[in-house]
Amino acid sequence: MFSEYPDVLTVEEAGKALGICKKSMYRLLDEGDIKHLRIGRMIKIPKRFLVDYILEKCYNADGRRLPVIEGGSEL
Repeated sequence: MFSEYPDVLTVEEAGKALGICKKSMYRLLDEGDIKHLRIGRMIKIPKRFLVDYILEKCYNADGRRLPVIEGGSEL
């Protein structure tokens, strides 16, 4: 997953990987939905944190896997 991206991404790269705009990506970061590293004023997102976010969203509160959306694919 995300093999075409570097191991540590910029906000723009992470947004592109998730298929969302930069503003939406910043919202996810600000709300703590996606873990990230802050180095001075720069924000870096290890690819592992994106994978964790996606996997977390695939399961509901009781640990059962959510159904795949039509046209989507299994992770």
